[in-house]
Amino acid sequence: MGVVYRATDIELDRTVALKVLAPELADDESFRRRFVSESKIAASLDHPHVIPIYRAGASDGTLFLAMRHVPGADLRERLVAGGPIEPLRAAKLVGQVASALDAAHAENLVHRDVKPANVLLGRGDHAYLTDFGLSKRTTDLRQTQTGQIVGTLDYIAPEQIRGEPVGVTTDVYALGCMTFHLLTGAVPFGVPTQEGKLLAHIQESPPRASRLVPGLAHEFDAVVARAMRKDPARRYQSAGRFADAIARAAEAHAAATSHPPGRIAAAAARAKTAGRPAVPAKQSEHAPAPAPPTARRLGIALSDPFNVAVLAVLVVVGLALGAFLLMLPLALLVYAAGVTRTYLDPATRERAAEGDVHGRAS
Repeated sequence: MGVVYRATDIELDRTVALKVLAPELADDESFRRRFVSESKIAASLDHPHVIPIYRAGASDGTLFLAMRHVPGADLRERLVAGGPIEPLRAAKLVGQVASALDAAHAENLVHRDVKPANVLLGRGDHAYLTDFGLSKRTTDLRQTQTGQIVGTLDYIAPEQIRGEPVGVTTDVYALGCMTFHLLTGAVPFGVPTQEGKLLAHIQESPPRASRLVPGLAHEFDAVVARAMRKDPARRYQSAGRFADAIARAAEAHAAATSHPPGRIAAAAARAKTAGRPAVPAKQSEHAPAPAPPTARRLGIALSDPFNVAVLAVLVVVGLALGAFLLMLPLALLVYAAGVTRTYLDPATRERAAEGDVHGRAS
C-alpha cells in the first residue's frame, strides 16, 4: 500500500518515518478524503502503544503520513530472522497491540490491517501499532471501491473479503491470525495462491498451533480458533478480551513446561543431603528419583541415617550367624572323631577296666 522512508522534518529538525502511499490510492478521491480525515483522528489517539502521527496530507498529488521513527525491527522481520516467539513474550506483545486497538475502537476506528509488519518493536520489547492509513470509521459502512479488498491476505477477515461492513471484531480476527503467526512462525493459511488464501479465510477452520509446535499448550488452539471464527458475532468482542485469554493460555503453558525455582532448589538440597544426584529438570518435583530395588522391597527409606545404621547392624549379625551355622557341623565332626579315638585306644580301655574292678571290690 506504500513505502516507508526514514526522513527529516526540516521544520523541527527531527527524524521521522515517512510513509508514501501508492499512486493509485491517491487517484481515488474518496480514499484521499477519508485518508486525511481518519489520519487526523488516529493522530489524536494518545496511547503508549499507538505510534504517534505528526502529520498527514497530500503533496503534489502524493499522499503521505509522517510518524515517529522507531529504531529497530518490526515483528515481521523478527519472525523471519528468529522464527516462532516464546509464548509468554508473544502474549505480552499481543496484549500491547490489543490495548492500542481498544483505544482506537473507543474512537470508532477500525484498523483493518493488523499484521506483524505493522507492529514496531522499541526498546524493552515496547510494541507500537502503526499504519492507520487504512483505518475506517465504524460509522462509515460504505465499501471503499467496488471489487477492492483492503487489508493483507494472510490476516484478512471474511467480511472484508465479501465486502461486508467491518467492525471491532474484524481487527480481532486479524489479531488472531497474527498471534498464530507469532506462536508458530507460519501464517494460518499457507496457501500459495491469492485465491486459495481468500477461500481458506472464508471456508476453512484455522489449523491448531499445537500441531505445528510440539509442546505448545493446547489452550492456545481454542483461543485462536474463537478469534478467527467466520461469524463476527461469535468472536471475542474486544481485542482486550482476546489478549486476556491468550495471557491465560501462556500462563498455563509456562506452568506445564517449567518448575518453580524455589521447589527446584529444595529438591536439589534434599538430593545432596541423601548423597544422590538431583532430580533432572524435566522430572516433576512430585516424582522423586526411584529408590534402589532392595529398598523398595523392604520399604526402607535409605535417605534416613537411622535406617541405614539399623540395616548395617542387621547385615553384620546375619553374617556372624551364618558363619556360626557353617562352622557348627565341622565342630561336631571333630568332637565325635576325638571321642571315637579315645575309646579305641588299648591303654585307655585297660585303665577303664581296672577302675571298674576296683569299684566293684570296694
